[in-house]
Amino acid sequence: MLTPPHRARSTVRPADRTTHGRFLAGATAVALLAVASFAAPADAQAAPREFVTPFTAVWFGAGTVLVDVSRLNPHFERTDLPELQRPGFFTISNDGFSVGGGAYGPVLPRLLLGAEAHWGDIGEESSPSGKTNHLRTRFAMVTVGFAALTGWRYTLHPFLGIGTGSVRLTLQDRAGGSGVSGTQNPTFDDVVMSPGAESTLKGSYVIVQPGVGFDYLVLRGSGDRVGLVLGLRVSTAVSPNRTTWRHEGREAFGGPDVGPVGGMFRLVAGVGGFRIGQ
Repeated sequence: MLTPPHRARSTVRPADRTTHGRFLAGATAVALLAVASFAAPADAQAAPREFVTPFTAVWFGAGTVLVDVSRLNPHFERTDLPELQRPGFFTISNDGFSVGGGAYGPVLPRLLLGAEAHWGDIGEESSPSGKTNHLRTRFAMVTVGFAALTGWRYTLHPFLGIGTGSVRLTLQDRAGGSGVSGTQNPTFDDVVMSPGAESTLKGSYVIVQPGVGFDYLVLRGSGDRVGLVLGLRVSTAVSPNRTTWRHEGREAFGGPDVGPVGGMFRLVAGVGGFRIGQ
């Protein structure tokens, strides 16, 4: 049985991801400054020009996520093997979408503490030979922010998130088979070469995510203190440690480093307001 050719679109050079991230970060920064410049004069007419304690917010959001698959895809390609002995999986693209939520609130006049959790789907590839690979990720982190620019209805806050996450690689083969032996810990390539009807590999990583957010508080009247929060986030992700892999509860040796990387963009909506007396 001939192995289908790999899809050209899934080969993404690191330079392409860097350019994409820089363009995304630059464009969003310009948008944030424009929104802040528009909002500030309106608030200045309603209140004195002084520091306003940031509001607390609980939000849900959706956006983009990039995962570094440059070390993962060679395990599917296996150009070191004769063509008929290769795994037969298509390579995976590095871009996907994410959904998640979080909350933050002021603990000092300008210091914001919060937490976030996100789930991302990087996509599924299916070959004509009946082999499918699906990559997903999720991560949670605590965040520390600084209220750089505040008003009665807006907050512009750089932040830093630190946490842990995992990637989940599901391999399926229509032809089935026995899969890897259960008597010893497998290598990552053992599972890719012999996934059986379905096998799952789970990798763990650490994530560091610096970014900037802008939130606008929509209030029905000047006397209200709780309302709708609309905002956006632009950030970049770094996965500094090696990814550790497991298969059916056992360690899988020789796995690649896979984790979020590069620029992320999220739109958020939720509920926010000032604490009583603030």
